[in-house]
Amino acid sequence: MRYTRILLLALPIVLFFSCKKGDTGPQGPTGNANVMYSDWFTPSAYTKDTVFGIWGFKYNQTATSITQQVLDSGTVITYAKLLGYNTLIWPTNQVGQLPISLTYVQGTTMTDTWSAKASVGSLQIRFVNDKNYWTSIATSHTFRYIIIPANKKVSASVRQGALSGRSAQLDDVANNYQQMSYSDVCQKLGIPE
Repeated sequence: MRYTRILLLALPIVLFFSCKKGDTGPQGPTGNANVMYSDWFTPSAYTKDTVFGIWGFKYNQTATSITQQVLDSGTVITYAKLLGYNTLIWPTNQVGQLPISLTYVQGTTMTDTWSAKASVGSLQIRFVNDKNYWTSIATSHTFRYIIIPANKKVSASVRQGALSGRSAQLDDVANNYQQMSYSDVCQKLGIPE
């Protein structure tokens, strides 16, 4: 009985001193809770409009995450898969950042321009052909947007080397996304392609 008491008293002490801090587990996803992105969406129909004698086609996508604060100090990047074109003009798996201009020959040389305009609660996709050639457009094109909210302001010396981690990656993408591929942007922001 006496040995049982000693054992019961000693056991917690032994367990306490024999335990060590565990190894660090694998790093989680590199995503950022502040970065937002849409699913790919396909406009079901476009509305025809005319601006300065050139008609175009537009589609308004509801985007409640695009707030006035995002427009004032964040970044909205829009991507497209232009699946309504001949694959010689736009390959099936290609993703491009809007605006996109495609010049090709269809009887004559013409240019199609795809653009996006963000406003509070909405993202407008617009198509224009410089020859007013098309009277309708395919509804197989798909689009996606990524929102990067503004980071806190930092001094120039911090921007040049001391900034690290997620803030540095967000800052890098927000400042350089026009020179980055779609895959690079997704990887740096930790979002699925």
